[in-house]
Amino acid sequence: MILYTAGTPNGRKISIALEELGLDYDVCWVHLDKEEQMSDEFLAMNPNHKIPVLDDDGQVIWESGAILLHLGERYDPNGIILPKDPVQRMEAIQYAFFQTGGIGPNLGRLGAALRKDGEKNVEMIQIFSGEVIRLVGVIETILSDGRQYLAGPYSIGDIMHFPWLQIMKNLGSKELLASKRVCEWLERIEARPAVALGMAIPD
Repeated sequence: MILYTAGTPNGRKISIALEELGLDYDVCWVHLDKEEQMSDEFLAMNPNHKIPVLDDDGQVIWESGAILLHLGERYDPNGIILPKDPVQRMEAIQYAFFQTGGIGPNLGRLGAALRKDGEKNVEMIQIFSGEVIRLVGVIETILSDGRQYLAGPYSIGDIMHFPWLQIMKNLGSKELLASKRVCEWLERIEARPAVALGMAIPD
């Protein structure tokens, strides 16, 4: 099993899951700053030129959510990342999709707008920032019933969100830090040994 990845939130979703499942895998660091994702070899695996990509004994999978589903369905007999209970399983998948349509693209676009050289597009920054704050509020509401993780048990839904929201927490986002339940949830995820190992890859 080979994980093609970089030190980004999307890449670290997969290394966290692989560590949670205790799977053996090799890491191929795709240096985005050198545009290695645009090489013919990489494009042959993923024509969308994005990491992560997982080569599982010849089966090549891209898109982080799809990779997590593959790992959960094929290598998780005990429901470590994908619950076996049908209701909880679908909730986990629901929150994985929630991340790919919510926090991921909005926080990614906000970061790109903030990093842009020269004059910043203030309107775009306000739009993406406002949506990220709204989504953090949604998660705060979800957690308000006392659940420890999004689907009840720990799952791919939590793994999908953690690397993205941990950036906000580490940067001292006032809105996130004011969301007590979200911060406690992130701390529970951060405390998992496999998460620490996964977050250290590929650095």
